[in-house]
Amino acid sequence: GVTGEGVAVAVVDTGIGRHPAVKHQIVAWADFVSGNHKAFDPNGHGTHVAGIIANMEDGTDGEPNGMAPDVDLVGVRVLNEEGYGTYETVIQGIQWVLDHHQQYSIRVMNLSLVATVHSPYWADPLNRAVMRAWAAGLVVVAAAGNGGPDPMTIGVPGNVPYVITVGAFTDNYTVYDWSDDYITPFSAAGPTLDGF
Repeated sequence: GVTGEGVAVAVVDTGIGRHPAVKHQIVAWADFVSGNHKAFDPNGHGTHVAGIIANMEDGTDGEPNGMAPDVDLVGVRVLNEEGYGTYETVIQGIQWVLDHHQQYSIRVMNLSLVATVHSPYWADPLNRAVMRAWAAGLVVVAAAGNGGPDPMTIGVPGNVPYVITVGAFTDNYTVYDWSDDYITPFSAAGPTLDGF
C-alpha cells in the first residue's frame, strides 16, 4: 500500500525527459549544466532512474513498473549529455535540493553518479554536501558504482556511511524467475576504503 503519495524524490542526474511514464510527476526542475527552464534529458540516464523510481505505467503483471508510482519527481540536472559533471555542479544541485526540500516536500534525494575516492569520506567536498543533506533529514540514495567486483570499489558519494548505497543486479533476462538473479560483476562492492 505504500506508493510514495505525498513524497517528492529529487533525481540529481542528467535530467528527466518528458517520457509518458513520468512526465506528469515532474513538479520542479533545475538545470546546472545549460540553464534550461524545461525538463529534458539529452543522455537518458536520469530518465531511466526516474522510471525505476516512479514509472506509473502497469507492467504485464498488472502492477506499476515503478517502485513508488505516486511519488512526485524533482529533476536536478548536474551531468551533461555524455553523463559527466563536476563537483561544482553536483554540489550546486545538492544545495538547490536543500534550499527547496520543504517547498516541494522532497524527502529523498537520488544520486546515481560516482566519483573516484581520493580521501577519507568525511574530507571529500561532495560527500560533505551529501552529509549536510542527510543532516537536514533527507534520505540519500547513492550508486555504489560500476568498478566491481573487487572489494573496496565503492565510489563517492556511495562511500558515505549515512546513505543508502545501491549496487546492480540482473534478472538474467527471466523477469518472473527470481531464482537466477545475481549481482552483476561490474557492481562495486564493499567494504569502503574507510572500512564501512
